[in-house]
Amino acid sequence: YQRRAREAVVSTQSTGEPVAGYVFAVRWSPSRPLVFGATTSNGSLLIYDLRKSRVAPVLQLATNVSKSPTYTLAFNKRRAELLCTGDAKGAVKVWKLSDSLVSVVPGEDKMLSRIAASSYD
Repeated sequence: YQRRAREAVVSTQSTGEPVAGYVFAVRWSPSRPLVFGATTSNGSLLIYDLRKSRVAPVLQLATNVSKSPTYTLAFNKRRAELLCTGDAKGAVKVWKLSDSLVSVVPGEDKMLSRIAASSYD
């Protein structure tokens, strides 16, 4: 969202199970402008790469076997391949992302600007 915009600049919508509940946290990757993660009420960690799809996550992980809500996530600013999640039972897990989700892609910031501009049309 942008503060002055009346609608979302970018929105995603899953067509199946991954977001069959509430989304609790969303964080942008510190290394890739088109990558963000989200946690859900069914215990999923969803990673989106807007360069590949504006609709479906490129990665879905079950953060716990009981499907209890995962309330938070944080990308590591010093080690871009690491992020952590925290769930309703107090468990904190550290995840390692693949190079394709953390390696800088030239021109990606411009791609994000184009996506945001097209949302106003």
